[in-house]
Amino acid sequence: MALSNSISTVSILCTVALVLAVLPQVYAGELFPWHPILMGLGFLGFMCEGIIAAYRLRPTDGPPRVAAIQNHMWVQMTSTISILLGFWAIYYNKTLHNKQHFKSLHGKVGLFTTLLSLAAPTLGVLSFKKLGLLSRLPSEWHPFIKWLHRMLGAITWVSAILAMQLPLPHRAVFEGLLCWAWQAASLGLGVAMLVMLRRPGPGKPVLPSVDFTGVQGTKHH
Repeated sequence: MALSNSISTVSILCTVALVLAVLPQVYAGELFPWHPILMGLGFLGFMCEGIIAAYRLRPTDGPPRVAAIQNHMWVQMTSTISILLGFWAIYYNKTLHNKQHFKSLHGKVGLFTTLLSLAAPTLGVLSFKKLGLLSRLPSEWHPFIKWLHRMLGAITWVSAILAMQLPLPHRAVFEGLLCWAWQAASLGLGVAMLVMLRRPGPGKPVLPSVDFTGVQGTKHH
């Protein structure tokens, strides 16, 4: 619990620092700053909290678990909306300035991460038994679908952390010592998140190892 609380605190601080860094450009009426603001809120803010919520709901069962999963779902939906708006902001801004899309490494990794951010919640919706979609698929697929949802969620978040490092330092966002401090904090955040997800923690680890070479490996609920 202490590690998850620390991750939550650092993610909030990183998000606030990012927003404050580009806020003057928002007041100047520019479109670009909405890209880092919305992406920061989507990945560092909402998605981080959604992953922590998934970690904490592992030991729960019955109605409390259903309620916790619903909360996780709403937080991740908010994250996805914020990410898509952030993607639109940079795409439209480049269009306005007649710039090519996805030419830089940051742009390519960002596109890949955005696509992952759509795939992960899609599998999450499919995995939510209350919606009845999972029951339409063969039961032997269920553990793999749930495992893939968790893996994609973790990969998406780590990919986002890496994508955020690529354009830095950037005169419109961070430079100098502040840039180094923010990068160190956000990279540390990524490592801490992976450590937390691999811990037994409360209940099972969120990223368990699974053997699909046989009929079925470790079960996931």
